[in-house]
Amino acid sequence: MVNGSGPFSFLLDTGATRTIIDPELAEQLQAPVVGKASLTGVLRVREDELVQIREVRLGAVSSSGLGAVVDKLGRQKTLAPGIRGVLGEDFLSGFDVLIDYKQHSLRFGDAPPAGERCRFEPTGQYHGLPTTNRLLLPVEFMGVSGETVRLQLDTGAKMPELFPTSDVANPSQPWGASVATTSGADGVTILTNVTIRVGKTMVPGLNVVRSRRTLAFDSLGLLPAAIFHRIYISHSGEFVVLNPTE
Repeated sequence: MVNGSGPFSFLLDTGATRTIIDPELAEQLQAPVVGKASLTGVLRVREDELVQIREVRLGAVSSSGLGAVVDKLGRQKTLAPGIRGVLGEDFLSGFDVLIDYKQHSLRFGDAPPAGERCRFEPTGQYHGLPTTNRLLLPVEFMGVSGETVRLQLDTGAKMPELFPTSDVANPSQPWGASVATTSGADGVTILTNVTIRVGKTMVPGLNVVRSRRTLAFDSLGLLPAAIFHRIYISHSGEFVVLNPTE
């Protein structure tokens, strides 16, 4: 629910630092423009309008006074038809949340479950300036480099992705296998049967995108939350629990 209207379908995206709404919803809500905001896309950074949202409510939790970026959401609507916006970390960071992919549910305010607590970094750097509302986790790609790389935990990503600036994307020893590379400036290589480790949690058999993004990000790639069956994100404690039991 937005400003008491709705409900509207939103993409839940921990990789988005700000909440985003499409222009039609901004007009429907008559949300006042309060300035401009930078929005980092796949291939560029651009300035978009920033509007004031009185209240965003999801189930029993809500947040007041969010600034929402207005964007057409062309790529996101292709992946998730019918959405009217993206619910970002500016909203989610106010809560501890359990995402259960098997049950298709979100639970807010649960006590931390049993399991290993993997620390994340809530801030990074982009062009020398601090970034906020981030979930940056150290991830090891087994059998490739032996080093950990910092990836953004991203509920909006479908596959793990490595950016060209990562040594893992161009390792000294070859990957076990790879499949066809798509052509063009936006082409990617998909690496197959990759195993990663986050803390003590191993995830084998992954397909990993090696992209050609030209921007310098505050992380070396994206870690999709959906590769775990369940994930508990403690924004208050700055840790995640991967695949916790009930």
